[in-house]
Amino acid sequence: MTSQWLVGGMPPPPGVEPNFIDPYDHMSENIALHSTLLTITTLAVGMRLYTRAIITKAKLGVDDYFCVISYCLVVGFSVFMFLCYNKGIGRHLWNVPVQYVVDMLKFFTIGSYIYLLASGCVKLTFLFFYYRIFAGSTRMRYLIIAGIVLTFGFTTSLFFGTVFSCIPVERAWNPTVPGHCLNPIYLPYVSGISSSALDLYTLVLPVPVVVGLNMDLKRKLKVVAVFGIGLFACAASLVRLGMTPILRSNPDASWNLSWMAVWATVEINVGLTCACLMLLPAFLNHVLEGPIMDSMSRLFSGAFGRISGRRTQESKSPIGGHDTWVPYVQQRDSDSQFKGINSHQMTVRAQ
Repeated sequence: MTSQWLVGGMPPPPGVEPNFIDPYDHMSENIALHSTLLTITTLAVGMRLYTRAIITKAKLGVDDYFCVISYCLVVGFSVFMFLCYNKGIGRHLWNVPVQYVVDMLKFFTIGSYIYLLASGCVKLTFLFFYYRIFAGSTRMRYLIIAGIVLTFGFTTSLFFGTVFSCIPVERAWNPTVPGHCLNPIYLPYVSGISSSALDLYTLVLPVPVVVGLNMDLKRKLKVVAVFGIGLFACAASLVRLGMTPILRSNPDASWNLSWMAVWATVEINVGLTCACLMLLPAFLNHVLEGPIMDSMSRLFSGAFGRISGRRTQESKSPIGGHDTWVPYVQQRDSDSQFKGINSHQMTVRAQ
C-alpha cells in the first residue's frame, strides 16, 4: 500500500505533512535502552541465583522466587514494548497509519498490566529479603510485614482495577467496541503516587538499622549507597507520575506513551538490579582472584558485607526457610550492634 493512501491516527499540525516512510521516532533509542537494561538485569539476576544456589548452597527463599517472577515480568514488559514500537509507539500519531493504532494501544495496555505486577513483585523481593535478615527485631518485623501487606494490597487492587476499568476489557484499547469505561482520571494518579511512596518506604526501611551498625561512617555510607542506587527507580516512578497530566492533555498519544514506557522500563529494571546487588560481595569473594580482584572484593565486602547461607535457630521461619542470608560486616571486635536485633543474626565468618 503506497503512502498516499494511508491515513494517520490524527490530523497533523498545520504545515506538517504526514510521513509514513521514514518518520522521526524514538524506536532506536528505546530499543537500545531496553536491551541495555535487560542485559544488566539478566546478569544481576543470574549472579544472585548462582550465588544463592551454588556459592552459599542455601535453600531458595520467598525473596528468590519473587526475584525470578519479577525478572519474567520485566522481560514480558520489554517484549510488549518492542511490539508497541513496531506498531508506532515513539512516532507522532499523525505518522502512524490508522490501521496500526488499535494494535499499538492493545500491546501498550497489556504491557501496562505487566508493569503493575512487575513493580509490585520487585518491591516484594526487597521486603522478603529484609525479612530474612532483620526479622529478629520485633519492630523491624512489623514494619516489613506492613510493607508486604501494603504492597500486595495496592498491587492487587491496582491490577484488577486497571484491567476491569473498561467493560468489556477490549474497549480499553479499542473505543469502537460497545461498552463503557470508568473515568480514567484517577487510576494513573493512584498508581503513580502509591508506587512512588512504596518505593521510598522500601528503600528507606533498612537505613536506620545500617546507621546502628558498629562500624565507621565511611562504611555506613557505602552500605547506604547500595540502597541509594534504588533511588533511580524512585525518581523514574516520580517522573512517570509527573508525565500523567501531560499525557492526558496532549492527544499525540503514541509520542507521549513512548516516554512513559522509557521511565517505566528504568524503574523496574533498576529496582530489580538493586535487589540483586546485595549478593555481589559473596559472588566477588568466590569468583575473583589475584591482587587487584582481591582488593575489589575486600572493598565490596567492607562496604556492605557478604551475604551467606547459614542454618540458625532464628531463620527457621515459614517465610525465610531454614537457610537464611545474613550480612557479613568486618568489625574489629566482631560485636554486631543492630538495634533490637540479636547477635546471631549478624554472622562473622572467617576468611
